[in-house]
Amino acid sequence: MQKIAIVADTSTDIPQQLAEELDIFLASLHVIIQGKDYRDKVDISSTEFYRLLPQCNPLPKTSGAGVNDFLEAYRGALAKAESVLCLVLSAQISMSLNSAHIARDMMSDADITVIDTQTCVASEALIAIAAARAAKEGQSKKEVMALVEALIPQVDTLLTMDTLEYLRKGGRLSAPQALIGRILGFRPIIRIGDDKITPVGRARSRRASIARVLDIMESKVGDREICAAILHALVPEETEVLRQEVAERFNCREIHVLDDLGPTAGAHAGPGALGVGYYPVP
Repeated sequence: MQKIAIVADTSTDIPQQLAEELDIFLASLHVIIQGKDYRDKVDISSTEFYRLLPQCNPLPKTSGAGVNDFLEAYRGALAKAESVLCLVLSAQISMSLNSAHIARDMMSDADITVIDTQTCVASEALIAIAAARAAKEGQSKKEVMALVEALIPQVDTLLTMDTLEYLRKGGRLSAPQALIGRILGFRPIIRIGDDKITPVGRARSRRASIARVLDIMESKVGDREICAAILHALVPEETEVLRQEVAERFNCREIHVLDDLGPTAGAHAGPGALGVGYYPVP
């Protein structure tokens, strides 16, 4: 039995095969569509979610992982390890952190530590993967926690979207802003980091928006060695092109291609979202 196992949530979109390989146990976020509650990655796949999304007005409601979701993940992790480190998406975005704490308190005899990663999607995935690798290497819980705390201020995610429609439906853009964006062909560029989601630019075309993402990334990491993860939503060809561009342009230790963006982010980004999470290797 290993010393520590990692619990995270499905905001990470970590592929199942990689999660099983690294003993990462995922608590499901939830999406409510026409009054029916679906557990992300359990009751509904990302592909099915995007099939239903255009028919939803207003947008589907999303909610964090619940207490029972974390209890299930904790039990799975404790069957593999002596203790658990639970890494949760930002409390500024989701109520999942509160559920993780309640579930931990319900298992008071177990050694479970909960950390707010202050981020989500690809950034959270990279933290969870790094922590799980360190745990597999036999590092102590204290060492793995120190690694996580060091990575939290370093990870960044940049993404662009193919449509402004879901930002408009979700109230993030006014109808006139969305109309102007469509007429002019603007693609927003969004940064996820420092416990917030912020616009950092826009471009007139899809190709220009991806180039801008890579330029911003290069301005932050230069020639330092990085770990990266590609996030995407139903654009397999563009995903592979972006993966190759990141591999050729940057000094990469590893690049992961995540599963299609799940409902929590996908409800606002929509199909066609594409981006990259990354951090300079400490």
